[in-house]
Amino acid sequence: MANKTVIIVSLIFTIKLYGQIEVIPQGESAFIQAMKMERSGNTENAEKIYKKILENQPSHQPSYFQLKNIYSINGDLESGIMLIEAWLISNPNDNQSELALGEFYYRNQEQSKAIEIWNKFSEAKLNNKTMFRLLFHTYVKFGQTNSMELLSLKGRTKFEEPFFLAIDLANYYQSRQTFDRALRELMILVRHQKQYMQYATDRILIMSDDNSTHSLIDSTLNANLDLNPTLRKVLAGFYYKTGKFSKAFDQYQLISDANKNKQNEWIRFAENLRKEKQYDLSIKAYHSMLENFNNSDPRTIGKILLGLGKSYEDQIIQQQSGLNFVKWFPENSFFNNQLIQSPNIDNAPLANSLEHYQSILALLPNSNSTATVHYRLAQIQSRIMRDYEGAKFSYETALKANPSAELKNKIYYNLGNLFIYSGNYDKAINYFKPELNEQVSNRTIGYINSLLYKFEFDTAMSFLDSTILTIDPKNKYFNDLFEIHDMIVNYYIDGTKNDKFAFKLFFESESLINEYKIQNAIQLLEKIRLDFSDALISPLATLRLAFISIDLKEYDRSIQYALAMENTFLKDKGLALAAEVEENFMGSNENALKYYYRLLSECSTSLLSEPIRIHVRKISQPTES
Repeated sequence: MANKTVIIVSLIFTIKLYGQIEVIPQGESAFIQAMKMERSGNTENAEKIYKKILENQPSHQPSYFQLKNIYSINGDLESGIMLIEAWLISNPNDNQSELALGEFYYRNQEQSKAIEIWNKFSEAKLNNKTMFRLLFHTYVKFGQTNSMELLSLKGRTKFEEPFFLAIDLANYYQSRQTFDRALRELMILVRHQKQYMQYATDRILIMSDDNSTHSLIDSTLNANLDLNPTLRKVLAGFYYKTGKFSKAFDQYQLISDANKNKQNEWIRFAENLRKEKQYDLSIKAYHSMLENFNNSDPRTIGKILLGLGKSYEDQIIQQQSGLNFVKWFPENSFFNNQLIQSPNIDNAPLANSLEHYQSILALLPNSNSTATVHYRLAQIQSRIMRDYEGAKFSYETALKANPSAELKNKIYYNLGNLFIYSGNYDKAINYFKPELNEQVSNRTIGYINSLLYKFEFDTAMSFLDSTILTIDPKNKYFNDLFEIHDMIVNYYIDGTKNDKFAFKLFFESESLINEYKIQNAIQLLEKIRLDFSDALISPLATLRLAFISIDLKEYDRSIQYALAMENTFLKDKGLALAAEVEENFMGSNENALKYYYRLLSECSTSLLSEPIRIHVRKISQPTES
């Protein structure tokens, strides 16, 4: 019994002893277990297993790779060198390992040995593009710029490809902000590989995020235009991105001169200019398209006309939207359809182009979209070209093209406005004169305006009195009618003979503005201001002059007019307007604040006081800091 106990105890002791001895697994399961150890952070034991596997299977490449990576990560460069050298003895054609050996030497502060290995590789192994790329990216890792340059030249000669490794070099130099060399390689690339033009464009535009590159990019692209004219598009994109819109336009103009089949690019460019609020250039681009492109596709012509009309419209809105506190009868239908400043274009060639395209547009199928194109064309002809006969034809064509009810209403209204724009007020009155029991609409506005421009103030007043008695307060024109009614009462009905004459001059000036006789209108308003300064409407005439000056971009003069209202009931509006012109158009918050503070101090009961007080807090903080 005692002997059995001794045997059992000895057996248990032996089992425990051997259980504590580390057993290194063998075969494929050993590699898998080592990978698991490595992932869990137990690289020390994983290393032992990989070594053991390689002792038994010297050609086990996965273990070699994992062991090499462990040495690289841990910085055990000496062990890595010995491992790779041993591996290369049995695997002399492992090119990647040969290059890796150089990397280990380089990191181990034995640069000369590394370069010797890479030079040997360069002399013996560069028999295809893959070998070139392997060596190139090895050089990239260690910033061997001269070696990269020499290698690319060698490859370009060998493969007769002057663009070989150009992308790689360009990316390398750009990542290190060596922009001149990056640009050099991109120029080489697109000269020989046109399909990479968009790639090069994108890289150059990214490069231009650094403002210090602008002159370099500009000079490089211009210097290469003779060799590669397609770079003009890249140059245009660069100018556009950096806000040099006029230069971008000039480049697109040169592109279109060389290639007349670029309508879609031009349309996109013009649309982008509009989005950037470069309205003059956008209009000029659309204008150029209509003049120069021989396009018979009515849909393309329609796009151009729609874009042109939208640019005109946005330009007018933008000019008015710069003012927040004082506007000329804001949202009042009697005063909201006036164009003061005409685009700086020659209308004669555009008129000929539009006349030519009218016949092409007739080929479009009838639809609301087609009607909209003709409607836009009519607006351009009437408000920009002042070609009222052409506009009438386009409006009538739009009516035949199956417009929506809303568009049809606009067309009928604008047909009547053609009489107003041409100064034919008798015909305008007859056109807009309402039928018995006709509902108040935009035609009502047209009728009253026609009476006012014909100086039939008493008839207009009588019609307004009867209309106001029956109009639904929810009608969209309710406030407009009351506002014009009060204007006639305050400045005409309750006035003296001089007041009434000045009122007549005022509406004569408004009619001249509608006819685009701006200078004549200004003369009449000045006459009111100087010869009838005591007239009830004189302050309003001065305010009108201030707004016209803003539209004409005569900002100093607009401030003079605004301040000239100081001793009138419009003093608060004058001070606010002067401040807004200083702030929004002349860029002087300091001067603007002077006028804002005056308004708050001298016009404390003004309805403008509170919103301006809030605004002053916002813009004065940077100044005070």
